[in-house]
Order: sequence, then structure tokens, then C-alpha cells
Amino acid sequence: MHFRASAARTVAIGITLMAALFVSTPGCVRAAENIAGKDIIFNGTVPMNAYLHETPGPSGTTHIDMWEVHNGRVVTAYDIDMTKIMHMIVVSDDLVDFRHVHPVLQSNGHLDIDLNLPQRQGGYHIYIDGLPHGIGRQVFRFDLPSGSSVAPARHLHPPGGTVVVGPYTVTIDPTAVPIGEISTVSVRILKNGRPARDLHPYLGVMAHGVFIGVKDLAYMHAHGMSEAMLNSANSNDCGDSMMMAMTPMPPGLNIGNEFEFQILAPSAQPYDFWLQFVGGKTVYTAPFLVTTI
Repeated sequence: MHFRASAARTVAIGITLMAALFVSTPGCVRAAENIAGKDIIFNGTVPMNAYLHETPGPSGTTHIDMWEVHNGRVVTAYDIDMTKIMHMIVVSDDLVDFRHVHPVLQSNGHLDIDLNLPQRQGGYHIYIDGLPHGIGRQVFRFDLPSGSSVAPARHLHPPGGTVVVGPYTVTIDPTAVPIGEISTVSVRILKNGRPARDLHPYLGVMAHGVFIGVKDLAYMHAHGMSEAMLNSANSNDCGDSMMMAMTPMPPGLNIGNEFEFQILAPSAQPYDFWLQFVGGKTVYTAPFLVTTI
């Protein structure tokens, strides 16, 4: 089971809580200057920086331009991670709007994408999660302010271990995990009351899970694994090394309806959990609330 969590400059299972930063001026629009990223995970030996620039685009879109800098130079090469150059999580500050998208790497090392980011109290947070070649996993968070000086209350997903999305009933267990310990969250997916038989890999793995801390925006990104895969993983890294080394599952492969995530909750707070899986030909997102004990 693979996970990525907010971390001090150490291995991927080390976690540093990041305070939610919010800067805005009443009546203003989002700043045009470069926004510096906050270092969430860094596995190398030389500190890195990252920057984001917003440019208004057509039809209400915003052009997002990002780049990472290592040793004074823009990173131009990334290793493929779960079929993509870069995973990008976009979430509104109130945790209502969630997206898992993938920017395009340009020849100059910049990562570009167009997004529709409507004005919201508190603005947006963007996490970029990738593997700069020869450096190791790096996650940055960019805080995009809004035109309001009032930070909204953060939305908590409804409690309970069962969610219905489309024709699927998704159940997780447990819904509360201990703080600072590797925990396993089991998932079962039914369709019409029976084990779902039309499930396929999503981005090379059985499922993806993103956890965001409601209090401080702590970040974890987990990958669904079967029990057999979990048993072969290194218990010291939650299977992170194995997941990076394994061949991605082909998208059309039929997979089982039961799998597991491993996570490490860094602090006592609720975590909004978005579980993403493919049923038939559609990507579904099941929202859960995971608390700590």
C-alpha cells in the first residue's frame, strides 16, 4: 500500500503539519505575481523551490503555469508516477471543490494547465505531487487567495463508512484511525447489492485516495492495493518503494472489489477523504470522513 503524507524533509512517511495560510485583500483579485510553493514532501539532499503563476484565460478559465527549481535550475525531467508526469490536486479552501488533474510538461520544464477557478471565499489550494528525475518524491502546496478577507468554514464529508456513488455502494472500514501509526483502511465496492465485477485500474492502480486535513490542510495520497500486494510490501515504507517500482496495471484489467489503503494520520483532526475508482468506463469519487482516535 502506497501513501504520501505531509512531511519534514525526510522519507515519505515522515509528516509535518502545514498550517493553512490565507492572504487576501477585500475586493482584490488573485495576485498576478508568482506564488511560492510550500514544501510538503522532499526526499532529496538539496532543497527545492516551486512557483506558480496565474494568467486569466478565455471563457473564464485560468492558465496555471508551475515550475520546480533544484540547485538553482528549473527541473526539466520527471519520472512517470502512476502513468502520469505530475499529479495535481486542486481543492477549494472550504474543501467543497475537489479535482485530481494532470498538467502538461513543456520542454522548458514548466507544467501548464487551464482550470476554471471561480471566486470562492478562502480561494484554492493546489498540490503538485511528482518525481523529479534523480531527486525523489516532491510535493508542494500553492495557496491561491481569493477576493474575500473572510475565511470560510471547512466542509466535512458526512460521517459513516458507506457512500453511494452512481450504481455503486462503497464501504470503508475503519473510519477512525490512530494518530502517528500506519493504519490500513479496507474498501469494498458493491453493485446492485453484489460484489462489483466491472471495476478497472485508475491511473495504474486499483484506486487512488486523497486525504486533506480539515484543520491544517495536511496531505496524504494513497494507492489501493490488494491483500496480496500489501503482504509483499515493505512494512517500513507502506509499500512506497514497491509501488514506484511495479508496472502500472493496464486500464482494461478487471480487478477485485476489495482492496486496502495504508495511511499515517499526522495529528488529531478530521480528514476529508476522496476515494477515486473506475467502474465500467467512468471515474467515480466517493467522499468519506476519516477521524482520529
